[in-house]
Amino acid sequence: MSDKAYPFPHQRLDVYRVALQLAQLSKGLADRIPRGYRSFADQLIRAAGSTVLLIGEGANRYSKGQKRQRYAEARGECGEVAAALDLLLALGLVPRDDAQQALVLAGRVGAMLTRLLQRFA
Repeated sequence: MSDKAYPFPHQRLDVYRVALQLAQLSKGLADRIPRGYRSFADQLIRAAGSTVLLIGEGANRYSKGQKRQRYAEARGECGEVAAALDLLLALGLVPRDDAQQALVLAGRVGAMLTRLLQRFA
């Protein structure tokens, strides 16, 4: 038996790795949100986590249609992350530099997912 691990398809995707970074950064931002706004923090974490999970699910599907559906859902969740970050910035609940960094990652994930959607059209 070999010591070599056999990665899942999603583990080879750049979009998956960037989405993980986005989820980590989102969690760090959410941890700093004051108590009265915890529902926004929870929404940010859920959307970032769903982005990662849907990318993983899509990469492990066989049919083009199933892949496309999961990637489309992941792109929607990523858009929700961006909207949540915009809201948190507008309300002054998160540091601008950190939120901007997360928005850049969200933009990258969204662009990569758009490319995957085109590939599986």
